[in-house]
Amino acid sequence: MYEYNDKELGKIIVKPDIRAKRIIARRKSGHILLTVPSGFKLKRLILVLDEMRPQLIKINPVKNQLISEDSVIETFSFTARISRTHLVENVKMRLKNGDLTVFIPTNFDLENIDAQHIVKEMIRYALRHEAKRILPKKTLEFAQRLNLKVTDVKINKSVSRWGSCSRKKSINFSFYLLLLPEKYINYVVLHELAHTVEMNHSEKFWKLLSEFCGEDAKALSKLVRKYKSPAYELLKP
Repeated sequence: MYEYNDKELGKIIVKPDIRAKRIIARRKSGHILLTVPSGFKLKRLILVLDEMRPQLIKINPVKNQLISEDSVIETFSFTARISRTHLVENVKMRLKNGDLTVFIPTNFDLENIDAQHIVKEMIRYALRHEAKRILPKKTLEFAQRLNLKVTDVKINKSVSRWGSCSRKKSINFSFYLLLLPEKYINYVVLHELAHTVEMNHSEKFWKLLSEFCGEDAKALSKLVRKYKSPAYELLKP
């Protein structure tokens, strides 16, 4: 696998694959992935890019969404807003009674990529703080009610999974989980708790999880996977 940067197309990742019979282009987060047959010569890449350019332009990666002064970002425990004020010289934030306010100076260029990073990082910081406050408590309350043992509950910044459970009954949650509705948060917590009993996704696991949820766990799982969080689209890395 190797990387190439094109002035018009941006970052392109070239991935040889012994199963590939032709060149396939896919849009990924922040780059274009070119899957090529094994043995593909790097010196052919420029020619291939010129041939495929019209197609690649159409699938050029979508730019990250921008937070604006009109943005209202809803999370499980707080609502975040941006406030421009002459009272601050640097970006500051205040979390109080379920309202997170990110204060920006009057001359702050919010559309600048570095400015976006600063503001988003502040909201992510608050999200992590709230996740550490809420998720361990929620997990242990469910565990006590269901008579289950949990050795630890940790918070991470994963974007590939909402949660995980180790064989030692240690559970990890992504702080992005707080961008889901409470019913879906509870499902993820119960899902990982079910793994303290069944470390797989067998029928026994799904039956147990359905008992925990009080409804069809497989159907609920599909709803969670399909759910699109507007806040996540703004805050994802």
